[in-house]
Amino acid sequence: MQFRILGPPDLYDEATGRSVPLNAPKTRLLLGTLLARPNAPVARETLVRNSGHRSPRQVPHTLNAHVSALRARLLRAEPDRHGAPRLTARAGGYALAVRPEESDAGRFHHLLGRARRTAAGDPEGTYRTLCRSLALWRGPVLGGGPHGPACAGLTARLERVRQDTLALYFDCALRTGRHERAVPELREAVAAHPLDERLHDLLMLALCRCGRGPEAIGVYQRARRRLTAVHGRTPLLTARLEQISVCSPVLTDPAAEDPRAEDPRAAGPARTAPGRPDAPAAFAPRTVLGYLTEVLSGQVLTSR
Repeated sequence: MQFRILGPPDLYDEATGRSVPLNAPKTRLLLGTLLARPNAPVARETLVRNSGHRSPRQVPHTLNAHVSALRARLLRAEPDRHGAPRLTARAGGYALAVRPEESDAGRFHHLLGRARRTAAGDPEGTYRTLCRSLALWRGPVLGGGPHGPACAGLTARLERVRQDTLALYFDCALRTGRHERAVPELREAVAAHPLDERLHDLLMLALCRCGRGPEAIGVYQRARRRLTAVHGRTPLLTARLEQISVCSPVLTDPAAEDPRAEDPRAAGPARTAPGRPDAPAAFAPRTVLGYLTEVLSGQVLTSR
């Protein structure tokens, strides 16, 4: 059994490959609230506050009904657990017994931890691990929408971690030469997270590696206007533009990327690419304005 909150809360029977139906929205909300604090007692008052009930008189009876419905679904899905039910009454509330590997959030964190450990030395393996971790997401945490204060912190934390995971995923995709595939995915990510400078920067890099320099400059112009209005500065985008202005090999060759560099600010000056002794250690000086004029006219960065 897999307990899922990376999307609408539900139960997933891995043996049959099917979701266990939870027909009542309030039962799904109850499951999501319990999964926000697995293995820990959640007070009845907390469950009531997150239930969305408007009639205080009906709350105790209705909560009991949804607890009973959820318990019945769990026992129906796992009949061998009749002697050790997952949902139990504890300390004035209820607790749901779930091991980390039995929840999609737990599996996501496990895979992400592995990816972070291998990112520097194995971008290909890291990319594949991140594909598996991101595939666990079926939509916004707990399905989005109102889900009560008990879940708000969990939702915000998971969404931030997902954003960081996307940045690492795209970084590995570009380091392994998947720039063509990354462009449409990055556009979707930028649309979903328009204030994430890292994603705009990675989109610029992906476009440059596809020979679409003018589009990269367009991304810079639009993102800079939006991000400057909110954050006041755009160090990643500015550094990427500087790389464009000097024809840095990083823009066209994944092997030229310094694996220690988290962002363009750490990349340092243009250098000879590993395995390419004929590559210039530096580029002939030219003005930023002159070079960008050529980019916008399509005269450079047109080869794939």
